[in-house]
Parts: sequence; C-alpha cells; structure tokens
Amino acid sequence: MPLFALVILAAVMFGLSVFGLRGLMDIREALRSADLNRLASPAHWQVTRAWLGLAAAVPVFFTGLANGAWLAAAAVAGLGYWVAPRFLASARQRVEHELLDDLPVHLDLIALAMEAGWALPAALATCAHRAPDGALRRAWMRVVLDIHGGAEPLEALRAMEQRTGLKPLAILVTALRSAEKFGIPAAQVVRERARQSAAQRFARAERLARAAPLHLWAALVLTIVPCTFVVLAFPLARMLARIVGQ
Repeated sequence: MPLFALVILAAVMFGLSVFGLRGLMDIREALRSADLNRLASPAHWQVTRAWLGLAAAVPVFFTGLANGAWLAAAAVAGLGYWVAPRFLASARQRVEHELLDDLPVHLDLIALAMEAGWALPAALATCAHRAPDGALRRAWMRVVLDIHGGAEPLEALRAMEQRTGLKPLAILVTALRSAEKFGIPAAQVVRERARQSAAQRFARAERLARAAPLHLWAALVLTIVPCTFVVLAFPLARMLARIVGQ
C-alpha cells in the first residue's frame, strides 16, 4: 500500500476518532445517568457511527488478501455503520429494563421515609443516598441536586420523568399532583405506586419465563439438530459405500 494512502487513512481515522470518542462518552454518560431522552439524537452520532465502522474495517483491511482487502474493508465499514443504531437501541432497552426493575425498591424506600414523617425532598435524598447503586440512583441524585438548586420537588420529578421517558414515573408525578390538590397523603400515593411497579415487574418476569422455552427450542433446532445430521452422515456414507461396492 502506498505511503501517501496510509497517511491519508491515518489522518481521517484521527479526525473521526476525536468526535467519535466524544460521541461514545456522551452515550456512556447518558446511559449511566439514565438520561435516555438524550439517546434519541446523541451528540456527533453520525461521526460516531462512521468511526465505529472504520475501526472495524481497519483490522479487516490489514489482515485481508491484497486483491480484495479494500472491498472487504468497505463492506465491514458499511456493516458497522448500519448496525450501530441497533447496538444503541439494545443498550437503551437494557438500561430501561434495569430502571423498571429497580423502581419498586426505590419507591418503597421513599414511601417508608415519608411514612416516618419526612417530607418528599428529604425522602428523595434518602433514596439517593441509601438505594442500591445504579442508573436510577444517579437519576435520583440529580433530582436532589435540582431541588437544592431551587426547583420544586414535583418539577424536579417531572424533569426526571422527561429525561428517562418511563411511564411509571409520569403516572407517579401526576398522582402526586392530584394528591397535593385533594389533600391525600403523598406517602400513600408513593406506596401504592410501589405496589403497582412491583406487580408490573412480576408480570414482565412471567412473560420472560413463558418465552424462555421458545428460545430454547430455537437453539435446539438451529444447533443440535444440524449437528445430529453431521454425526450420522459419516456412518451412513460408509454403509452406502459398502452397498455400492458389493
């Protein structure tokens, strides 16, 4: 490969790496802080996709055959650019499931603090400091920081709901506003939402359990059954050879 082409490739890779790494760091921070709304259009997303495709294509180019190296590398780069949104959607879905699974425990902790006589801001601060570590806990910490910055508790919760996009949080904020309007104890509302979230988590676990046999059946058909034919092919071939030889 000419030296000039290598220099150009290295310069392009360096330029893409600067913005591509920034985009990856932004995605990582959004996933860690449960800011799922930011993942709808991540910063430098198109450049990040191009950089990921190019990063996957470089090893293929240097390890491929001389004649087809460019074609193989271009195919891998295009494939990497195309599948990047699928990986992003998968990461977002994984974090969203984690948030939904952790939400009942966190709401129980908030309800317990409020039933002990603490106000909503103090209960949220307790959840942010005592809850198990995870994306949801970091989201609560941001809510506490917003409240300390002067925001109303319900407004801070509304901002959290908009960042995460979780329907249970939207229902919780609406229920708390209604409770404040009609004089219903907020602890009772949070406790009921914790029960509803726990029931929804159990329903999701039941759906996954019902779908597990189908996944196992698919693995059985795609892996074990072909291997069975491969194992039986050799003795059948020997038997047919003997019959033909006689």
